[in-house]
Amino acid sequence: MVAASMNNLMTDIQSENPQFKDISISYGGSISIVRRIENNKRGVGAVLLSSEESYDILDKLGYIDNEFSYTFASNSLVLIGKTNNRIKETKDIESIGKKIVIADPKIAPAGVYSLQSLNSLNQEFLDENVIFAGDVSSVVGTVKNNKNFVGIVYKTDAISHNLEVLFEFPTNSHDKILYKLGVLKNNSGISILEYVKFLKSSFVKQKLIDHGYLVE
Repeated sequence: MVAASMNNLMTDIQSENPQFKDISISYGGSISIVRRIENNKRGVGAVLLSSEESYDILDKLGYIDNEFSYTFASNSLVLIGKTNNRIKETKDIESIGKKIVIADPKIAPAGVYSLQSLNSLNQEFLDENVIFAGDVSSVVGTVKNNKNFVGIVYKTDAISHNLEVLFEFPTNSHDKILYKLGVLKNNSGISILEYVKFLKSSFVKQKLIDHGYLVE
């Protein structure tokens, strides 16, 4: 199960590596993935989540096999949309005259990061102008289809959808955006372990860079 924001990357990787065509990938908000696994972890061999907090929940529950788990990549946060107003710093967002669409913090870490990045703005402005829209994929769709909205997404989403970046949030305005790969105990079959090993390859690292991710 993989964070929705990594859909394009993983689809790209899978399409060029047919030897792993039998690996089934399900996408969703990282927080909702954790809840689904808490209810039923059978059949889930590994998770790729977009926040340490989500990963830590599964780890503390004793579901993660730490021998095979690691930090996969990191990301940054950007504002997307169409506007003639120039945005040089976060406070300029208050003057663009558009609603701000972000992922729902109850189901997707991107929403949590987004609220953290907007925390310096006037609370009344936030209450009147911030709209929740599912996970990051929903934010992208909303902004692409409505010029009256701007949205906050991962930088990689802006690149993969060829969206105009209005502003990149300072990395110190939100928690570090880390993608954690965790192999689940009892479900770590040979095919899953081979796939996890492959995800550490130079081929995958180059794909991460091509899609805008940061890798060590």
